[in-house]
Amino acid sequence: MQLAQSCARSLRWISTGALASLAGLGAWGVQPALAASWSGPIPLPGSCGSSVAVNQAGAMAAGGTFTAADGTTHVQVCTSPDGKTWQAADLGPGGNEPHGGPHPAVAVGPDGRVVALWGSSVGCPAACSYILQASVRPPGGNWGTPVTLSTELNWGTGGVTLAMDGSGNAIAAWVGFYADASHYAVLRAGGGWGPAQTLSTYVQGQARNLSLAVSPNGNAIVAYATNHDAIWAVSGSVSGGFSAPVFVGAGDYGNHSAPKVAVDDAGQASLAWSESSGIHAATRSPGGTWSAPVVLASQSSSSVATAIDGAGNAIAVFGSSYSWHLAGGLVVADPAGTFVYADSGGNAFTFGAGATAFGTGSGSRGSLDDLKIVPGHAVMLAGGAVSAEPVS
Repeated sequence: MQLAQSCARSLRWISTGALASLAGLGAWGVQPALAASWSGPIPLPGSCGSSVAVNQAGAMAAGGTFTAADGTTHVQVCTSPDGKTWQAADLGPGGNEPHGGPHPAVAVGPDGRVVALWGSSVGCPAACSYILQASVRPPGGNWGTPVTLSTELNWGTGGVTLAMDGSGNAIAAWVGFYADASHYAVLRAGGGWGPAQTLSTYVQGQARNLSLAVSPNGNAIVAYATNHDAIWAVSGSVSGGFSAPVFVGAGDYGNHSAPKVAVDDAGQASLAWSESSGIHAATRSPGGTWSAPVVLASQSSSSVATAIDGAGNAIAVFGSSYSWHLAGGLVVADPAGTFVYADSGGNAFTFGAGATAFGTGSGSRGSLDDLKIVPGHAVMLAGGAVSAEPVS
């Protein structure tokens, strides 16, 4: 596996620790940048500018919130069979918690089933409590009544996360209120939600800034920071459960790390995060062993992203105005080796593993909100509109 760092919109591959040496690049070659063929932005019919999802058939969903006439926050999800024609639905009050993460998170299954996940405050101002809810829309059907997955959601920096494997099984992960422990629940393909289960406890520290990655075959990793910026990872599968948390990096007490994780079908993973001392990264072998962290840059960044393809090629994207021209943004990859990076202004670049340049971008599409990829399709949500690109 290789980790790349980006500078001046070019890629420079580095070898670290147990990772393959630079000579190993010859085994798979250096791929050119791929010509971008993004569609024009299609404005969404509602306030769905927080998160986006797509399946291999091209069906899409986007989620967000709006303020109803009575002043309350409502969840809204926009869905489309092809990314061109959209329909918006009001899922009712909610979506105003927690402080971080999407509001709501969305996922689309291979059969077109759509899942939305969000947090809410209830009972305020007399006696506030915080809950986690989800709703499901079956293929060609209507949205179901929201189901409460937890009545003990952490309203702070824990975040809520949602992902789906290639079989349509969904997994939600979140941080609870008591002892800031993290939890998860699984929605089986064609079935209902299972019970909430614990991922981590106060023994590891107060969990926050969760990052969830799921591969097409169901491998899953949840990474998180603790109150002293220590980085932990919990590995397993959507259907088989999770192992105990594994300590990955010590952190530096900066209390601002937001780790990002990616995983492939072989179980290889990349994990990147920012500390006050710089950008750090670690990798996971197919056998489940995490490497020692390496420093990719001596400057910290407000935005870090990572992606991995089916061959185990990984990239970490980060930036600061001091050292790096790529300030912020997101990066994704599909199993076939197509990588897509979008900067904070909604300018997307498509390239292969080991590319020496990002190539032609899509042009700025507005403030970036989300970026996703599956075999056959990449989709970007920026400026309240969706742009799509076919990928091979």
